[in-house]
Amino acid sequence: MRSIATDTLTDKPEPGGFSEKLQELDKCYAGFVSGCDAPALELLEQTDHVQLPAGTVMFRESDPCQNFLWLLEGCVRVYKHSSDGREVSLYRVEPGELCVLSLNALLGGRPYPAEALAETDVTGLMISGKRLLAGIDESISLRRHVMKMLSDRLYETMSLISDIAFHRLDLRLACLLGQRFERSGGEPLSVTHAQLARELGTTREVISRILKEFEHQECVKLARGRIYLVSRQGLNWFTQES
Repeated sequence: MRSIATDTLTDKPEPGGFSEKLQELDKCYAGFVSGCDAPALELLEQTDHVQLPAGTVMFRESDPCQNFLWLLEGCVRVYKHSSDGREVSLYRVEPGELCVLSLNALLGGRPYPAEALAETDVTGLMISGKRLLAGIDESISLRRHVMKMLSDRLYETMSLISDIAFHRLDLRLACLLGQRFERSGGEPLSVTHAQLARELGTTREVISRILKEFEHQECVKLARGRIYLVSRQGLNWFTQES
């Protein structure tokens, strides 16, 4: 299977697509389009509208970065494999955000140090890496936008390192479940113990043991492939540092 990072763009922008692209970008990247200078707007005209199904490999570790995507719809998970086959999520890219590893690979001329997968169907505007680099050289507004995104992601990455290095796994799992229950409005989560283990960079057995403790404390109720929220307050208790 080829990854998006190494595919070659061949589609031409549709006639009259300029204003439509700007409208789409303005909805997702608030303030970006309105602050663009002429070189940045010219660059955005050269993007190609792409739609990718869930499960698409966006890039693999050691791939060169040849294309760059502004995400309009969907979610992309960026993660790292350990030597023993475990995974840990680094971050997710959603509309209004840029993939910092793609920027790092482009600006530094390095291969990707991690992998990325479309968790949902994805829609976006794609441009070749060479064009984006040329645009960054020519556009002050684009440079500022890229630097702000890099700064924001650096802060998030430092928080992730702190979590992994200093926080207990039960605290991290409780935080993850709390975030997911918040997004679902308290509805049951369709997730397996193995998926949670990959998210946090540990083993399924460890996650199962912690979830059993959460269930024993009447915070959640476990079923095959599903987790039910019983007590939000009880789950929040596990997110507190002792």
